[in-house]
Amino acid sequence: MIAMLPLRGIRIIDFGWIYAVPHATAWLGAMGADVVRIETSRTPDVIRRATGTDGQVGFNRSGIFNSINFSRRSVVLDLAKPQGQEVARRLVKLADVVAENFTVGNMRKYGLAYEDLSKIKPDLIMLSGTPLGQDGPYARTVGWGPTTQAFAGLCHLTGYPGGGPSGIGGTWPDFAVGVAMVFFILAALHHRNRTGEGQYLDLSMAEMVTTMIPEAMLDYFMTGRDAGPIGNRDESMAPHGVYPVGGEDQWVAIAITTDDEFSALCEVLGVASLATDLRFARLADRLRNVEMLDSEVAARTRNFGREELVARLRERGLAAGPVYNTQDLVHDDVFANSKMLVKLKHGEVGERAIPVLPSRFSAIDPDYRGTPTIGEHTDEVLAGLLGIRPDEIAKLREDNVLV
Repeated sequence: MIAMLPLRGIRIIDFGWIYAVPHATAWLGAMGADVVRIETSRTPDVIRRATGTDGQVGFNRSGIFNSINFSRRSVVLDLAKPQGQEVARRLVKLADVVAENFTVGNMRKYGLAYEDLSKIKPDLIMLSGTPLGQDGPYARTVGWGPTTQAFAGLCHLTGYPGGGPSGIGGTWPDFAVGVAMVFFILAALHHRNRTGEGQYLDLSMAEMVTTMIPEAMLDYFMTGRDAGPIGNRDESMAPHGVYPVGGEDQWVAIAITTDDEFSALCEVLGVASLATDLRFARLADRLRNVEMLDSEVAARTRNFGREELVARLRERGLAAGPVYNTQDLVHDDVFANSKMLVKLKHGEVGERAIPVLPSRFSAIDPDYRGTPTIGEHTDEVLAGLLGIRPDEIAKLREDNVLV
């Protein structure tokens, strides 16, 4: 039941934009927190202008924005105006958490830095997410996903032997960082519940990414070895990679850990003799001759359809799966029945299916609500939370504070 949601009674003022903070606060909102998103049509979230719906582009029609900004309320507020800053401070006074991911210095410019807000709300928890942290020589560096990946060391490990560094997508690591933000905010709330103390959370996205490549870091610290890209291969498994199957641009992923598993793979591929070939009989042999091994495996996987081969390999207890594109994924029966896609109503584009939390709870019914149109709840929040009269709201709108 909604009444039993774990974060019911927690209010979050969300100054975030793009992906990381909105992703975090969407999850927190689904768990019952009252998330109030502060934005403005003067300088809207760039994702509000990314793509459209049904061929139409607009602030409220971005499919990407609408898929990650669910379970919140939207208030338009021009923070460049003193009246807007004052309204923001009044909202923060009624909040438990503030989250933002602007360039270092922006919140201070508006009088909304932690040292400002903690004076009016001493037990406030505030999270700031930036590419390289709040202090140090790189603090004011503007960063996006690709630059953060590169600084964190990930691109050096990604790609193929002999090639240059490679990123893994512009929107990554934003979503992984967003999940981490959820953890850090919940930890700070737990600390506050026990001690009554608020605190400031300074999250460096690059440091977060570096924590996600522990093997490379440990390898360097222990042995001095600087690991490089190995493509789809693995240093302790062979074959390990993606292999072509029948059909245009169709592939399966296969990972084999033991000699017995390799023998089973060869039987499924119809070439049992390959398992006793001296070039491949033992793991050390397969790793030493991995290029020849991949060629041999690929020559056989081409004789199967994707679903047929995956089913046969799984029947033998082998780690194998189809390589899906987005269309394949959303039409997969198991994914479709996983309840991860939920249809939510939106004020302008109607009912749409979006991906929500990737977990089902036996005792929690998440509060999924469609993404608000820009400023949809401005009057509701200002009147309901702050007690601002309709004529005062009208005056703020007339003065272009609520835009």
